[in-house]
Amino acid sequence: MKRALLGIFFGILILCNPLALLAEEGSVFQRNMDIWNEKRELASQYLLKAEVYFKEGNELEGCASQQRASSYGIEATEALIKAMELNGAQEGTDDLEAGLNKWRELGDFC
Repeated sequence: MKRALLGIFFGILILCNPLALLAEEGSVFQRNMDIWNEKRELASQYLLKAEVYFKEGNELEGCASQQRASSYGIEATEALIKAMELNGAQEGTDDLEAGLNKWRELGDFC
């Protein structure tokens, strides 16, 4: 009887391992931070391309690059907001939401 209870108890511990849950939360946080870094860099690159195209008078390519930048900027900012929420941070999310709206406006501009 004791062995059966111990087996059930250890089975529950293995299935509901709080350390595994914390590790999973940490990996989700890290994935969101990786997305933030990757997409932020892509958004910056496309903004620079858009600027060059606009200076050259190429409105079509400029708008296409600007819309890509907007898309990557939105993805990056959403990932950062998720990471901050996972980390329990509440301060600064209003600024990020405002930044998210700016990215959307940038994509809608063309």
